[in-house]
Amino acid sequence: MELKFKVGDPVTVASENPTGYPRTPRYIRGKRGVIGLVHGVLENVRDHRGIHKPLYTVRFDLSEVSTCHDQDSIWVDVHEEWLSGLRAEERN
Repeated sequence: MELKFKVGDPVTVASENPTGYPRTPRYIRGKRGVIGLVHGVLENVRDHRGIHKPLYTVRFDLSEVSTCHDQDSIWVDVHEEWLSGLRAEERN
């Protein structure tokens, strides 16, 4: 399976639940971040569902996800179906 994103790519998290997978935190939905780590495809060893969609760790500036104006960031694991790339005009 080819991965859609690489480290450094700017992304936006879907606002709505795209496929019924509820584990993406609400506080990052609709927010912009940057791919920080690529975990790739992970096998689901607990049951019969096979492999999970590719997993990424996305870095979000705190100012993007809260009213905080601190320069810190948070890192959140997000599956690929929640992510979309940013067009060049959206990156500023």
